[in-house]
Amino acid sequence: MRYIVLLVFLSVVLINPALGQEKWDLEKCINAAIENNLAVQRSTLQSELAEQNLTNAKGSHLPNVNLFLSSDLNFGRTIDPFTNTFATDEVRSDAYGISGQWQVFNGLQRYNRYKQSQYDVMAAKYDADKMVNDISLSVTQSYLQILFNKEILAIAQEQVDVTAKEVERTSKLVNAGSLPEGNLLDIQAQYAQEELNEVTAQNNLDISYLSLLILMRMDTLEDFEIATPQVSIESTNGLDATPSFVYLKAVETLPEVKSAEMRYISSEKSLSGERGRISPTITLRGSLGSGYSGKSVDPNSAVFTGTQQVAVTASGEPVLQPTYAYDGTKSFSSQVTDNFNQSLGVSISFPILNSLNTHTSISRAKVNKELAQNQYEQVKYQINETVKRAYFDATAARKKYLANEKTVTATRESFKYAEKRFQVGLLNALEYNQSKNNLMRAESQLLQAKYDFVFKSKILEFYMGQPLSLK
Repeated sequence: MRYIVLLVFLSVVLINPALGQEKWDLEKCINAAIENNLAVQRSTLQSELAEQNLTNAKGSHLPNVNLFLSSDLNFGRTIDPFTNTFATDEVRSDAYGISGQWQVFNGLQRYNRYKQSQYDVMAAKYDADKMVNDISLSVTQSYLQILFNKEILAIAQEQVDVTAKEVERTSKLVNAGSLPEGNLLDIQAQYAQEELNEVTAQNNLDISYLSLLILMRMDTLEDFEIATPQVSIESTNGLDATPSFVYLKAVETLPEVKSAEMRYISSEKSLSGERGRISPTITLRGSLGSGYSGKSVDPNSAVFTGTQQVAVTASGEPVLQPTYAYDGTKSFSSQVTDNFNQSLGVSISFPILNSLNTHTSISRAKVNKELAQNQYEQVKYQINETVKRAYFDATAARKKYLANEKTVTATRESFKYAEKRFQVGLLNALEYNQSKNNLMRAESQLLQAKYDFVFKSKILEFYMGQPLSLK
């Protein structure tokens, strides 16, 4: 039975692929666009770069520790670095050690740059969020455009069906001699025009699908269809709040405002860091090291070779000194132990004059702070202006929708009356077609006003922190 059920299900799906096709709702389209959009990916990578800069700023508080290893082979006359004697033959010398340096104080420059990097990371993340919001709004607009074009196509198909019936009815009346042939030609011309309208509506629907797919970075129209939710103006609440309330919520939630605020605070930390260059710098340093020399002789390998006169006494007798020859070099381990050295030091540097670099850097940081503050205020002003415009646009769109709703109601009744008159021969085909066109135009304008209001109302809801959804 399980195999039979599975075969029946597969056969149904293969016969009607639409049954096995998953429709895309608005949330799924938005998620796909966010995942695939190159601008969103670029902003995410920029956020990761800012995090690396933060790691670098954090690491600047740690000391610098270096291990050094060197090996030299000298030819000709040179000074051995460990025996401090002249050598004229080939000499090998090695040096090994570890050294460290830690800047104890530098006017809080490192601390302020670390804090600056923190705010830069937050600003970069808010920039990425703004990019996500922009692509989400674009997808929502494109999604609603598809819904609008689908309804326009349905109206065009309905008009074609109605006119096809009228062509059939008029043809019978003309053949029976009840109507002149001109009526049939007029209604056939109207039928051809409405077929053209249907083709145009289908093309517009395909183009709107293509626009959405481009936003989502998908390549084909095949097997792609959006879900068709019940969209009504009663399901929106963007006009429930005042413009002032929407603005306050937008300032609290919109990432572009937060990004501008973080960059302003970052500029303050940058200014504090530049001012720290006036302060003295305290640095601790130390090292541990040792070495090996090929000229360091082993005293245990001395061989007596005779004496030599080094002085003369007061009585004229020579002073002799024994001479030795060494045929061995100190071992590596003993030299490393004997040459082991340590150092520890502290230095304080007071800046006096550095070609006005510090003064220029501080002045530049002040200007950057003022620019960041100006940008912060500009963003808030733009948000306020955008919210007010969106609110009044949504209000106007609602009024337009209500007015068009009344127009459609009146036009539909007028068309019903014209249809009845046409069917009994009291109205010619030209007048009938004009009445039908008026109805189609009114219904199209009503749909346009409806989706225009829904989108603008969704923008207001979005500014108030509500997610984009048509559910």
